[in-house]
Amino acid sequence: MRMMKLFFVVMILCVAAGRYSVAADQAADTWASVAKYEFGASRTNLYAIEEEVRSAPAKKYGQYEEKILALLNTPGATYEAKDFACRMLRVVGSEKCVPVLAPLLTDEKMAHMARYAIQGLPFSSVDEALRSALGKAKGNQKVGVISSIAARGDKKAVALLQPLVTDSDAAVAKAAISALGNIATPDALSVLTEAKVVDCLKTVVMESRLMCADALLAKGKEGKAADIYKEMLADGNPRGIKAAAITGLARADGDNALPKVIEMLKSQDGSSQRAAGKALMEIKGKETAKAVLDVMGCLSADAQVIAMNVLVASGAKAAAHEIGKMTSSSDDAVKIAAIRALAELGDASNVELLAGLVKGGGDVGKAAVESLARLKGKGVSDAITKTLANVDAASRATLIGSLAERQSPEIIPDLMKYADDVDETVRAETMKALGALIQEKEIPVLIGMMLKAKPERVRTAAEQAVQMASAKVKGEGKRVEPLVAAMKDAKVEERAVILHCLGRLGGDKALEIVRANIKDKDENVQDAAIRAMADWTDEGALADLRELSKTAPKENLKIIAFRGLVKLIALPANVKKSPAKTAKALAEAMSLASRPDEKKLVLGSLSGIADLAALDAAQKCIQDETLKTEAELACVKIAQRFRPGKERDKAMAVVKTIAATTKAESVRKQAESALNRK
Repeated sequence: MRMMKLFFVVMILCVAAGRYSVAADQAADTWASVAKYEFGASRTNLYAIEEEVRSAPAKKYGQYEEKILALLNTPGATYEAKDFACRMLRVVGSEKCVPVLAPLLTDEKMAHMARYAIQGLPFSSVDEALRSALGKAKGNQKVGVISSIAARGDKKAVALLQPLVTDSDAAVAKAAISALGNIATPDALSVLTEAKVVDCLKTVVMESRLMCADALLAKGKEGKAADIYKEMLADGNPRGIKAAAITGLARADGDNALPKVIEMLKSQDGSSQRAAGKALMEIKGKETAKAVLDVMGCLSADAQVIAMNVLVASGAKAAAHEIGKMTSSSDDAVKIAAIRALAELGDASNVELLAGLVKGGGDVGKAAVESLARLKGKGVSDAITKTLANVDAASRATLIGSLAERQSPEIIPDLMKYADDVDETVRAETMKALGALIQEKEIPVLIGMMLKAKPERVRTAAEQAVQMASAKVKGEGKRVEPLVAAMKDAKVEERAVILHCLGRLGGDKALEIVRANIKDKDENVQDAAIRAMADWTDEGALADLRELSKTAPKENLKIIAFRGLVKLIALPANVKKSPAKTAKALAEAMSLASRPDEKKLVLGSLSGIADLAALDAAQKCIQDETLKTEAELACVKIAQRFRPGKERDKAMAVVKTIAATTKAESVRKQAESALNRK
């Protein structure tokens, strides 16, 4: 028995060893095949190796680096294979790969990929290799080596880059100048300062000197940085250079830079003005606000807009009075900027001014309304309320809308006065505002206002206000209590309004009240109750609506109930939760439909459900000549909603039949289009 067990163990080990040997041979073949890879051939083996390398733990990088270097040194390895090897060394390379890649830095084909592989390696030997290659490389290879030196910020390369600043090859000279800016040491700055270059490279030198200034500033050497920035602001220098320099100067010199920044802001050049604005944002503070306000009157319109944005960013509330004057500007952009600035810097004292600007309408009026809604400070809402009596009706309505946005419940008593305003629009806006502001304890008062509201437009706004205010109350039963209480003593026409509100709020308690009123002896109350039921948004009303579709006292009410039933069944939430159940319920509703338009309504809802029950229900309607076209289209739409699989195949078989048999050209085209997309 022991011998037998030993035999099986040996056999298992042999099989495992054989499998390991086969796997090892396959892996070796995969790597060997890559050496012969050429563009256009299968990349399967490359993908396999890349996945293996990228997913390897760091402790195995050395093993993969050995294989990749071997691949790189394989006699006859293609350019594409070496390219791939360099990409992989970017992932797992160590200092060991530097001597192998160094000779390739000047290779006509491989220079770029060799730099790609080693540029990010944190070893001084990389810098040595790049400096060594700099003296041997030519043309594009030299430009590439310089860019790698720049990216690494090699300080020891400054002496080698210095003569290249005036190289006869403009691309090399430009790269050397840019590299010195990246390195940004005092030696590099000295080379750039003394450089005598051709005109086309002077801007590049300036850009690099600005980079040096930025480096000095980052090291806390503000004075030296400021000297460079000031020099770059000289007349005749490109606008882009001056724009960058003015921002740098603001950071380096703070308030001391204000005269030069303001001078630039006063120019008529848009890019210079924007650069000055950016620089002022860096300085901010009281001195900035004062300097800006001192010159505001002599600035161009565009610069005035920039200046006001700076004042807002500086939080210069003391500037609100002067900004207020800018609202009378003949330039709408300036006027709007001033209005918006007041929203941040102004207070209650600016309300009357802004309220007066509302009347003008347009963008200016819109900006004024928005600013009034955002204006901060004590007493702002009260100040807006006080202006209502002194403005025209249109402005009053608009201002009431801004009060709603401010969410200031303390003004509710004063606002209620305008529920009886002579202007219909004012009354409607007042109702909307009260709906947004009123809390639970004031809802009964709002309901009373709703019941008195006329005409229809104002009553509708009042109903929406009651719904909005009631929706804030927690608890389904508590939410409808004020309406239920109001129902007790309400007149017939008032009960209809209350029932409509209950229908929009929903819930079991509301449903109970509506259900009871469907049996009321007054036809108007019955009508209102059935319409309220038809607007229901939860499944509690389904059974009632099914019954009303058959038994409502009038035909038009049966239609309304049926439409409400279909809408309630096909709510998106129901379709998403259970497509099959929804399709079945719609199919049952179809049996209640007595008119073609009702059946078409059901077909429209079925067309949005990806379920075979929906398809079956729609397909049955094809036999009805009055529904044939709509039923065929519904089947096509349903089929298109299925995801790939057996059910979609069954659905598409129905579509195929429809495409072959339909008499409607429009249906045939849609069916064929669906089949072509299959």
